Amino acid sequence: MNIVVIGQGAIGLLWYHHLTKAQKNSVSLSCSASASSVPKHYHFTDLNNHSEQGLLTLANNTTLANADLILLCVKSYQVKAAIAALTNKISTQAIIVFCHNGMGAYQDLAKLPQPCLALLTTHGCKITRPFHAQHTGLGHHDLGLIAGDISPTIRDELTATLAQALPTLSFTEAIKDKQWLKLAINCVINPITAIENIDNGQLLDDKFKSLITKLIDEIIAVAAYENINFDFNELKASILQVATNTAKNCSSMRSDILQQRKTEIDYINGYIVNLARKAGLGVPQNEKIIQQVRALEV
Repeated sequence: MNIVVIGQGAIGLLWYHHLTKAQKNSVSLSCSASASSVPKHYHFTDLNNHSEQGLLTLANNTTLANADLILLCVKSYQVKAAIAALTNKISTQAIIVFCHNGMGAYQDLAKLPQPCLALLTTHGCKITRPFHAQHTGLGHHDLGLIAGDISPTIRDELTATLAQALPTLSFTEAIKDKQWLKLAINCVINPITAIENIDNGQLLDDKFKSLITKLIDEIIAVAAYENINFDFNELKASILQVATNTAKNCSSMRSDILQQRKTEIDYINGYIVNLARKAGLGVPQNEKIIQQVRALEV
């Protein structure tokens, strides 16, 4: 496949590195304007702490025009601008895959002529320095259609290409359910670890029980408005299991705060608050936590 990865962050470089390993793929990287200078090579450190250097092939108008797949690996607040920048540059047949945290980053999917999919990941990856990504945790990917149509043949080819590059990955018809589960997990783990400046595993401390319970109660009420039904005990168990599995990890929101970057709070807990307002529901704990995170942002 002709693939353009957009974004030189952790997930962008993780995918770029693995996709370029398959010689049948033609892969290029489109960097954001935040990259003051782009080197000729990138560095990647794998799960075994083995580091290697790879050649950077940069995208241009020709590679964009010929792309079969656009892998959009940018922050949620960058999605709208990234889509606008692609206007009239990519084929109407090109597949756009969104790989960002949170929900509600792009509301006009129906207006796009291209088929759009969401790619959710539980892999851990971080940027140690510009254009150097480190894979920190093995995970799973869920891929699913969120707008438009793709044929079974194209769907299978896309799934196989991505799954071969970075296992494990599966296509799901229940992508909305999985998006909501990831959102719920992020709504608890990300802001608390950012505010408290703690690793994910420290959420298991008893002092966070009450806060976690309040957040989950509010999330469940708002999710029901969207016809997504969570069981409290099951959702809580899922959140705590992720905290356990990623105990030594630094959440993306905490990392953003430590690096003095804008967070994705508006598309995580902010998405819950916006839906709550439409539904006429009160979510005071989510509102409070948003204000606490914003106070830490630059």
